[in-house]
Parts: sequence; structure tokens; C-alpha cells
Amino acid sequence: MTSNNTNQVHHVESGGGGQASSVTTKMINKAAWLLSEGRVVKISPYLYYVIGKNSKHLVRYEDGKFICTCKGFQEKGICSHVIAVVTLSELKDADAFLDERIRERISRELRQLYRK
Repeated sequence: MTSNNTNQVHHVESGGGGQASSVTTKMINKAAWLLSEGRVVKISPYLYYVIGKNSKHLVRYEDGKFICTCKGFQEKGICSHVIAVVTLSELKDADAFLDERIRERISRELRQLYRK
């Protein structure tokens, strides 16, 4: 898999109850970035807040699948926000992962804010 190829197709199950949807490497890379930067916040077992570079979205688990409020999900039935949440939901210790990533992000943002 090459990181430059945004046309490469993969398949992801969105929540186990839905059908497989085609996703691009670009979506996977963005989902990885969202997770690594601590930009996915678990509100409840069924609701996540995802903070992108330019927008914020809610991903909820409903009727056996994850659904996102973003335009991309409405058009394609899959998006990087859902991929990030599905990936997170499959981690054994997801809450500890989120706590650590969010702490790191907050520390980094505070350091940047007060260096000015």
C-alpha cells in the first residue's frame, strides 16, 4: 500500500451490522491521524465526537452500524470519522488509548498557546 495512492480500495465493516463499503487510502490515513492526534472523544458507548482540522462531527452507533453527520458519509456511506471510531471500538483498551491521546494533545496545544 502506498500513501500517495488515494484510489486504492479497501473494505471496512462499519459496526459489524452493515455491509462492506469501499474506502480510499486517503480516508484510512486521515482516520489514523484523527486517532493519533487524540481527536476522537468518546461521549458514550454509542456516541463519539470527532474533531477534524476544519470541522467537527458526531458519529453514533445506531441500528447495528456507525453513522456520521458529515457530508462525505451522507454521499458515500463511509468516511474517515467512522473508520476512526470503528478502529477505536475494536481496540481492547480503547478508553485508556483515548485518555492518553487526549492528554498529549491538550499538553501540546497548551505549550503552543503559551509560547507566544
